[in-house]
Amino acid sequence: MAISSDTTPLAEAPPRRAQLPARLAVAWGLISLAVFAVLFASVLASANSPWFVAMDQWWHDVVLAPRNDAFTAFNVVVDHTTGGPIGSIFTILIPLVALLVLRRWWAALYFFVATMLASTLAQVVKAVVSRERPNDPLVTVDFGSFPSGHLTGFTLFVVVLCLLINRRWAWITALVLVIVTVLNRTYLSAHWLSDTFAGIALGAAVALLLWPLFAQAIARQPKPRQPRARAGERAA
Repeated sequence: MAISSDTTPLAEAPPRRAQLPARLAVAWGLISLAVFAVLFASVLASANSPWFVAMDQWWHDVVLAPRNDAFTAFNVVVDHTTGGPIGSIFTILIPLVALLVLRRWWAALYFFVATMLASTLAQVVKAVVSRERPNDPLVTVDFGSFPSGHLTGFTLFVVVLCLLINRRWAWITALVLVIVTVLNRTYLSAHWLSDTFAGIALGAAVALLLWPLFAQAIARQPKPRQPRARAGERAA
């Protein structure tokens, strides 16, 4: 009976999954940036009556139909947990602290830089465009409807996590969460539909275009040390 010469340890950790290629990230980032640029130019030319204003108004009327107290209460909770001061704890502070605790220094730096850049760009564009929000918001909103800062920050958050995790289930989950957030912001009349599209495009563009600058350093970052095996486990 032949004896196998395979000496690979049974408990050996699986190899790290390959990162999203930099060229692919840049390609999708440029597509996202182009979408944002088209929306930005259109709103800049006519802040409150761009060529897609009919679509915005149609969707606004559609999402008003299912309004009821229970659904509104649910959407207010979603609003607070995906943006604003409370949402920032879940989408910025906790992920950043987690990366630092895990000693993923480059990943933490990438997340921080991308978050600050996207947030700054969104606020600058808001000030430049000065688009009015819908007249009947169900939550407290600040000045400027375009782009949705809520969607900019949340999209950046989920795209960064997807790039770091790089699993299909993560991308699918992120897509579902972004769609839910779009429905949430328009249902609450906090934004026009095109505002949310612009926020998604801006957040994704920043995350994807910055990725190649940090990807190699993140890949070289050693994994946290695993706890040493006990004496009995080593003997076995």
